[in-house]
Amino acid sequence: MSKVFLKLQSILARQFSIPMDNIQPEARFKEELGADSRDFFEILQMFEEAFKITINSEDAVQIFTINDAFRYIEKKLNEKVKNN
Repeated sequence: MSKVFLKLQSILARQFSIPMDNIQPEARFKEELGADSRDFFEILQMFEEAFKITINSEDAVQIFTINDAFRYIEKKLNEKVKNN
């Protein structure tokens, strides 16, 4: 697994008090993790801080699964590397 995914797992495990192994890429934030709108907003803020990225609201509404978040963060990190 990539470092980015492991970091995502770690953040979510702490936030939801569940083992990292229970956090799978296909898990949905709302259905599997039980995240409500407030939880989801807090999670996105944690991702922004942890990865030093900005997640705009237009993109946030397209993030449903952990894998969606992972792909989005990877994309943002790659863009950051290209721009530096």
